[in-house]
Amino acid sequence: MSALATAIVVFIIILAGAAAYVRWQAPGFAGHLLPSHRSDTRRLQARYGREYDRLYAQHGDHDAVERELSRRERERAQLEIAPLDPEDRIRLVDGWTAAQVGFIDDPGDATRRAQQLIGEAMALLGYPSSDDPERQLGLVSVDHAHALADFREGHELMQRSHTGSPGVDATEQLRQAMLRFRVLFDDLVGAGARAQVSAPAREKVAA
Repeated sequence: MSALATAIVVFIIILAGAAAYVRWQAPGFAGHLLPSHRSDTRRLQARYGREYDRLYAQHGDHDAVERELSRRERERAQLEIAPLDPEDRIRLVDGWTAAQVGFIDDPGDATRRAQQLIGEAMALLGYPSSDDPERQLGLVSVDHAHALADFREGHELMQRSHTGSPGVDATEQLRQAMLRFRVLFDDLVGAGARAQVSAPAREKVAA
């Protein structure tokens, strides 16, 4: 083989290797993540769970998801999230109990009230409310990602209950929504807080 032919073959091999490397690095390619990057991805997937999956379904790119989560974490770090005051906790728990009782007579109103109580709890904890609810939920996901996934499912069920589609049991959709809302509510006010708000605690707050 002549020197020129050999040079051409070598050049083609180099081009093929470069093309394979670029494809390996391309977003969406199953093997494109470096070992350290794969470790970060697994960590974030474990921390954010279904919230990570939801973002990946939107973006189709692990890097884009991780940039979004990093942005949320930086913004969350600027917030001062404080535990609820006892008075606020009692008021929220009482409101939730009333919503549950009211579900029998008016499931729609009770479910809307439950969603409102979650919004109030977020604001009282220090997550900024604004005209962009998704921003608030994004910040909440940094601390309550797994419970937030239940809240999102509850919101979808609540919306589905309004469709009036054949075969859709609106009351059952709302009941399931309440159950999922409760997961985030309990996470925000404190695990088991609804059972812990006892009569002595109320008396102490009122004193």
